[in-house]
Amino acid sequence: MLHILRHSPHSESRFASCLRAINASQSLLLIEDAVYCLQPGTTTRNALEYLPSSVNLYAMEADLQARGLALDDLSSRIRIINYPMMVALCTEHAKVVSW
Repeated sequence: MLHILRHSPHSESRFASCLRAINASQSLLLIEDAVYCLQPGTTTRNALEYLPSSVNLYAMEADLQARGLALDDLSSRIRIINYPMMVALCTEHAKVVSW
C-alpha cells in the first residue's frame, strides 16, 4: 500500500493518523506541504525516523524545492522522486491512500 501525505504536519492531524495506519513493508510519499515533515530537528522528522526500516519513504523533489528545503539535509532513507516516478510508484502498489 502507498500512503500519500500532502498536508502540513503542523496544522493537520493527518500526519499522526497516517503514521498510526502505516504498516511495515508499505510506502509513504510526502508531497506538497507534507514535505515540511522533513525539516531537520523537528518532531515530525524524528517520528519518520522511528518508522520500521521496511517502510519506504519518498518525497517529491519539486515540492521540496518549492518550499526551500535543502536536499542535502534529508535523511539517506528518503528517496527523492519526480512526477513520472510518482506515477510509476502509484501503479506499482495495489492500493493508494491519500491523506
